[in-house]
Amino acid sequence: MNSIRLFLIIFILSLCGCVQTGGDNQVKAAQGYLDLSRWDFAQLGLAPLDGDWEFYQHSINSSDSPRLLLRKTKKDFFPIPSIWRGDTTQGVPLTSQGQGIYHLRVQLAPESGADSLYIAGMLSVCRVWVNGDLVAASGTPGNNIELEIPQKHLLTPNFPRAGRYVDIVLELSNFHNKEGGINSSILIGTRDQIQDLINNRRISGAITGGALLIMGIYHLIIFLMLRSNRENLYFGLFCILWCIGTVFSPSSAFLVTKFFTFDWGWYIKICLLPAGLTVPLLLIFYNSLFPQKYGEKVNLIYLVFGGIYIVYILVSPPSAYSLGPLAYFLVSRTAYVYLFASFINDLRKKRKGAIYLAPGYLALACAELNEVFFDFNIFNSVDFAPYGTFMFILSYSLLMSARFSETLSKYEKISGELETSKKDEHDHKIVHVRLSKMLNTVDEALLAVNSDLIIDFCNGSFEKLSGFQDIKIQGHHLVQLFESNGHHEIEDLLQLLRPQSVAAGKVRKDNFKFPIADGKILNASISMWQMEVENETIYVISVSPAAVVLDKRQLAVQIMNSSIECWEKSADQDKASLATQSGLWNVYMEKDGYSRTQTLDRYLSEETLPSRPRWKNVYATVEFVLANTAARDATYLELEKGIAELKKMS
Repeated sequence: MNSIRLFLIIFILSLCGCVQTGGDNQVKAAQGYLDLSRWDFAQLGLAPLDGDWEFYQHSINSSDSPRLLLRKTKKDFFPIPSIWRGDTTQGVPLTSQGQGIYHLRVQLAPESGADSLYIAGMLSVCRVWVNGDLVAASGTPGNNIELEIPQKHLLTPNFPRAGRYVDIVLELSNFHNKEGGINSSILIGTRDQIQDLINNRRISGAITGGALLIMGIYHLIIFLMLRSNRENLYFGLFCILWCIGTVFSPSSAFLVTKFFTFDWGWYIKICLLPAGLTVPLLLIFYNSLFPQKYGEKVNLIYLVFGGIYIVYILVSPPSAYSLGPLAYFLVSRTAYVYLFASFINDLRKKRKGAIYLAPGYLALACAELNEVFFDFNIFNSVDFAPYGTFMFILSYSLLMSARFSETLSKYEKISGELETSKKDEHDHKIVHVRLSKMLNTVDEALLAVNSDLIIDFCNGSFEKLSGFQDIKIQGHHLVQLFESNGHHEIEDLLQLLRPQSVAAGKVRKDNFKFPIADGKILNASISMWQMEVENETIYVISVSPAAVVLDKRQLAVQIMNSSIECWEKSADQDKASLATQSGLWNVYMEKDGYSRTQTLDRYLSEETLPSRPRWKNVYATVEFVLANTAARDATYLELEKGIAELKKMS
């Protein structure tokens, strides 16, 4: 908050320094005469030639000089600056188009050194005589639109001094513009002062216009890189339009004419056109930053107004001071009422960043009011507009800086989290590789999960036993995996996986209902223990199917099948040869030459096993196979063990 208060103080001081006031030094012309004999040009600077000038409006084509025409008519007066509206001092009604002659006699101190004029705002063509000499012209005046040729918007004539008095005559004609007259103060001073004024205004315009152009391009580039942030698009376009208005504006001494030549009419149109978009863009920009309830409707209304204004400027003659631009100017300024109300509401709601824009909108409002006062001849300067724009850019820069700082902090935080995540992922991969090497070397069905119950690995034995595949279940949560396969009652398993249970040592649970694929349940014995792999805690679950106790009939079927398997592997012969060579089972030859062992086959399944089996044949078959098998492999050992258990049951 201290930085905001400091900025507000600097802004107010800058605002005070930009306001131009006449004070007690302001003098006015009266009845075509102005006394500047006491005006100190060295201390007070340029003197405005404001006030009532001797004036005569006509529409005749005369070869007489303007000074002579004035002498032939009754004296009448009309003020500068002002446009041709209303009546003269003598009650003569004025027309917006026609010809007019101004005359002013100025008294100067002999040592003043004033020998130059600054004339802008003449509508449309002006010729300047000083002490009877033609010193400047902004084009060719005429009594109709075909003869009138406007060319320039600014005149800075120098004139020779001849005594204490300066006799100034202005010949004006207007057939190209909808309004006539001179709507800017005419200034008098030394050549250096006039040149300094032009240079200062152009330098100020160049700095402001350059800053606006750079800001506009900068924000448009940001928008192209990050299209979701449309505030940059609106602000970039706003800055570029303000840049155009600034370099074409009289307040920058028509800077662009220093480098380029434009058609007189199009120059005025280009000066006026940006206003059709700057106000709508300002509203869209603000409503984008701080969305309002009726923001979109307000944006649409002012876009329509702006569009109508632009079409009007394009299709109508140059009309800087006509009723059309003035009407749009007044209507569009209601946007500031909306902006001010929205801004107060945003401040009341304490919307983040709204306070940063306060000085900028206040400066813009002051700049617009300054132009209003200028148009109504209340203030004689429009120099505050560039400063108002600069203040607005500065306030927006403060807001963007605050947002950028916040975004950068979030970015750094996210970057840190991302680095941590990458490290964890790398460590996890190392853990997985290590676990793969360790667990794939054992025959037990093993499943490994981390402290968050995320599956790290399962070996091939677990895949065969459970029906789950390592590549599909890796990275899944253990609970979600089981629930997605139709198992919802797994509290017993979760109880065993609690850290306090496993940390105490190896945990074993027999006759446990372990969930497997396809919603099936496996009756198994499970063991769980904790291990550390690359500084990560891993819980290993070993799953072993519960041992099945077989009865005598089941065991007989099992060892008969094992006998045939062992015979086929060792002797490389089928069961028919076993029946024939052992002499224990009948063999029937079919017509097709196929040997059938119907009796032996009945002993290979529980369903076909006779109710009263020939136990001696079973024992003898197993013993025959064992006696004729050379390899003492696992199948042989299981068969030997099985026959021993069967004999114990007899």
